[in-house]
Amino acid sequence: MKKIFFLMIFSTVFFSAQDLEDQQEGFFFSETSKNFFRVDIKKPYDYYKVLSCSDNDPFIRAQFEGGDIAFNRELFRYISAYVDREVYVVNGPFFLHININKEGKMTKIDITPKVANSEMFLRDLKFAFKKINRTWTPSKCNNVPVDSRIRIKMNFVTESADI
Repeated sequence: MKKIFFLMIFSTVFFSAQDLEDQQEGFFFSETSKNFFRVDIKKPYDYYKVLSCSDNDPFIRAQFEGGDIAFNRELFRYISAYVDREVYVVNGPFFLHININKEGKMTKIDITPKVANSEMFLRDLKFAFKKINRTWTPSKCNNVPVDSRIRIKMNFVTESADI
């Protein structure tokens, strides 16, 4: 009877941990000895209107293989790997602008805003993004693939401590 009781308590704790993880979707944390690094990737993404598609035409937006959640996880994984948290202390929103062609390949990547002394950070962030080499399902207007643009808002929060 005691074993069943402890098993029930354990399973209850496990399920509530799953709920907490689901609530934190979109926030990614990475820690080092000096820095606490958080990236909040906002959803839904902003899609620029395709000029060749009228308001009456059916439009399907570009999709990453696995959906937006899979893209967010891939993006954070590469940001964690290629953006040096010991060098950069980044706070505030940045926008990632992506052009996706008719074949589903990323053709142009731009990051804004351009702030003073951020060239190295923006270069590392762009390099991390280019490492995501999966193709997208292209946008479609009247079931015809079209070029499209996406804007993704990322909010960076870095807390540093001297040790």
